[in-house]
Amino acid sequence: MKPRSAIAPIPPGALDLAGEAVRRRRQLQTRMLERLEAAGYEEIIPPTFEYAEVFVRAGGEAPDVADRLIRFLDLDGRLLALRYDFTASVARLAATKLADRPTPLRLSYAGKVFRQDPEREGRRPREILQVGGELLGEAATGADVEVLRLALGLVRASGAREFQVNLGHVGALAPALARLPPEERAAVRRLIDRKDAAGLAAAAPGPLTELPFIIGRRDALDRAARVARDSSQAREAIDRLRAVDAALTDDDRRHVVYDFGEVRGLDYYTGIHFEVFVAGAGAAVGAGGRYDDLMARFGRALPAVGLALDLDTLVEAVPVS
Repeated sequence: MKPRSAIAPIPPGALDLAGEAVRRRRQLQTRMLERLEAAGYEEIIPPTFEYAEVFVRAGGEAPDVADRLIRFLDLDGRLLALRYDFTASVARLAATKLADRPTPLRLSYAGKVFRQDPEREGRRPREILQVGGELLGEAATGADVEVLRLALGLVRASGAREFQVNLGHVGALAPALARLPPEERAAVRRLIDRKDAAGLAAAAPGPLTELPFIIGRRDALDRAARVARDSSQAREAIDRLRAVDAALTDDDRRHVVYDFGEVRGLDYYTGIHFEVFVAGAGAAVGAGGRYDDLMARFGRALPAVGLALDLDTLVEAVPVS
C-alpha cells in the first residue's frame, strides 16, 4: 500500500486559529463594531481583493507598497492584490459608490488585511485582523479629537487597563527635513527612527538634533515649541496639538504622550499621527492620523482622518473576559 504523503504546512505568516483564540477575537470585534456604530460610523465591507493599482495609488510616493502586496493575476490578465489596507478601499468606495453621499462620511470596517515583508519573511504575520474607522470630509481640529478619542474608547472597550497613545504631527519635523538635500533625507529619517543622537548631530545639525527626542505630557508641547520657534510650519503643528490637548478630558490625557520623534508614516500622513501601545503587547496595537492628500488620488478631494487597530496583537495583551 502506497503511504499517504504528508500534508504541507500552512504558508509562512498565515494563521490557524481555533477554540478560545477565535472566541476572543470575535468577542472583541463585535464589541468594537458596536462602539463604532454607537458613534455614528456606518460599517462597510469592501472586497477582499482589489486591482493592485488601488493600493499602489493609495501608497503615493511610498516606495515599498508594491513589494508588500500579495498579488495574483485575474483571468483577464489584470493584476489583483489581497487587501493591503482598508483605507485605500475606503477612499475608492467614497469616490465611486458613495460619491453622491454628503459629507462628513463616517465609515467603519472589520476584517483581514494581507501584507508581506520581504526582509522579514516568515517572522511576522501576513494576515492581520483589523477594526477601524475613517472620518471623511472634516478638516477641523474637532475631527482629529473625535478620532483620537474613538481610538481611546475602542482600547478601553477591549478591556485593556494600561495603554498609551503616542501622538505627534508631521508638520513638526517636516520643515527641518525639507531643508536637507533629497538624497540625504532617507538616511536622516533612519537616524531619527533609531534615536541616534550622535549620527544626527553629524548629519543634520539644528532642530533635528533636539526635536526627535522630545516625548512627554503637556510639557513636551512647550519644549517642542521652544526648539521649533524659527519655523512657522512647525509652530502651527504644535498649536494644532495644543488644540487637541485642550479638547481632551483629564482621563483621556493620562493615556496620551506627545512624541516628536516618530517618522514612520510621514509619506502618508499630513497632520496628526499616532500609535497605540498596550501593556503586554510586543508591538503597537494600532495607528491612525490625518491623511488629507489621499482622497484626491481617487478623484474626490476630501480631508480625512482615521484609525485601525490590530486585533491579533491586542487580544494577546488584554485579560480574558
